[in-house]
Amino acid sequence: MVQGNYFDNNADLVFTVDHFIDWATIIPLKEEGFKDAADFKKSGDKHLEFAPASTDEALEGYKAVWQQTGELAGVEVAGAARAMDKHGLKFNSGKVTFPPDMVRLVDLFVQSGLLGYAMGRHHGGLNMNLSASSIVMELVSRADPAFGIALGCYNLAEVIERFGGEKMTDEWVPKMAAGEVTGAMALTEPNYGSDLSRVMTRAVKGEDGVWRLTGTKRFITHGCGMGDKPSVILTLARSGGAGAKGLSFFLVHSDEIEVARIEEKLGLHISPTCEIVFENSKAELIGEEGLGLVRYAMGMMNGARMGIAVQSLGIAQAAHVEGIKYASERVQFGDTIDKLPAVRRILDDNEALCQGMRALVYRACEVVDHYDGLSAKLLKETGDERAVRKNEDVVRLDKLAKLLTPTAKLFCSEEANFVAYHSLQIFGGSGYTEEYDIAKIYRDARICTIYEGTTQLQAVAAIGGIVEGLRENGFLLGHLRGEIAKLSDAKAKSALTADVETLAKLVPQYKERENKEAVSIDMVSAFARVYVSILLAQQLQIAQQKGLTDIAASKAKVFPHFHVMSRRYLAGLAVAISNAA
Repeated sequence: MVQGNYFDNNADLVFTVDHFIDWATIIPLKEEGFKDAADFKKSGDKHLEFAPASTDEALEGYKAVWQQTGELAGVEVAGAARAMDKHGLKFNSGKVTFPPDMVRLVDLFVQSGLLGYAMGRHHGGLNMNLSASSIVMELVSRADPAFGIALGCYNLAEVIERFGGEKMTDEWVPKMAAGEVTGAMALTEPNYGSDLSRVMTRAVKGEDGVWRLTGTKRFITHGCGMGDKPSVILTLARSGGAGAKGLSFFLVHSDEIEVARIEEKLGLHISPTCEIVFENSKAELIGEEGLGLVRYAMGMMNGARMGIAVQSLGIAQAAHVEGIKYASERVQFGDTIDKLPAVRRILDDNEALCQGMRALVYRACEVVDHYDGLSAKLLKETGDERAVRKNEDVVRLDKLAKLLTPTAKLFCSEEANFVAYHSLQIFGGSGYTEEYDIAKIYRDARICTIYEGTTQLQAVAAIGGIVEGLRENGFLLGHLRGEIAKLSDAKAKSALTADVETLAKLVPQYKERENKEAVSIDMVSAFARVYVSILLAQQLQIAQQKGLTDIAASKAKVFPHFHVMSRRYLAGLAVAISNAA
């Protein structure tokens, strides 16, 4: 793997942090008016010692975390990734053994105080919002996405903080922040993956008031724990009748389950994908009975989708950088191959896609943070959940979050595979061997379009917002026009407006097709490309206005390149929709 500080050495990521994400809006919401800093002055609680008193202080703290994480990821994790992948996992008699380097690296993150990035300060975490946490995950996923998953499992503590009671939170979250216990999410069953409403694992409450679970779950990451550390498994189980309303959410300690096997996978060789068996396993109810799917599992959906979107971005960045390095060193026909037009085309495509993915990921994260923060703020102020749901800004942000999160997951996971595929092509036959890290990156990328909802399911989740939102006076059409209005370049405004109008005109044709579901992925992908083009145009303008010479030059190249790719796709969509076959 190309090594170095993955934060400091990524100019586009630093630009995104410094100039594109609206921290001034989302940080005060996450910090609840910076109450932790005020509480520290009164209580002296050591957990709150470094709580920020302003947006600038919070951002300064974030940057310190990203720089330290960038160094650990880009040197320590990247340096061990190949050896860990080769070592893999060993399974024997229900126990999973991890590569020694993996255990060492998790301990290193614990010792550095970086493990609990998404957990609250009162429990030993860093209290980062989704946007800030996603930057951590981009850095680590670039080094090794399977290791990034391991860190993410510890941060499932955020789910306990959000939905568990005070007793459960106080018992488990500090242990997870300290690296003593990891987490796992048990939704999928052998016969029910996407169709979670039909989950069959049974939960029964005994006369002693204790819940016990019986059933089997499949594809459960870190259901075995991590090294000698156990896991708490957040489990969807049927406590009532048929359908979604019969499902509840439970916490089960890994001592209570049996690991029947782990999967042998194409990639992610150090991420244990377990089949686990519950047999009268003791469990604790999370939240209220009957809300396991409709509130808790669905309430995690935005974060889950964005987790894979940002993982995809990290993988794509890794593949692109490996391709750049090889092309700049490999000599053929008397010069390095990065001078060859066909190879240059791949590198330019990949650069445009990586920057486009990053713009979309962090805009979507920002929207989710704004929605979550504003909803929580208004609920705390009014106590009226129904009124909060009807608030005009909350409604707008909710619609946008529900559209952008599946769109980001779909677009980034698909394009990560595109970037990995074409980066491997640069290596020629050597790329097909295990001599270079691109082979591992290529293998790891493939799962991104599948887990946490396939590309096809993301299209189902997003298409309604696009079809309804692009009608005249629709929320999405208004949003896109508003984003374009921020641009001062008349030529860019005209071109992007034409793209939006073209997409909007395709909606009636799409609705009239008998088998419109067959092209729903194309509709969502086209929307993603149009939206990313707008974001890249905004970034070009920001870089020019702020006098960021190098970034402005990069964006001046990337925006028109991506826009051509976008228009090419839009033209293809028009043909696909008009074809009734």
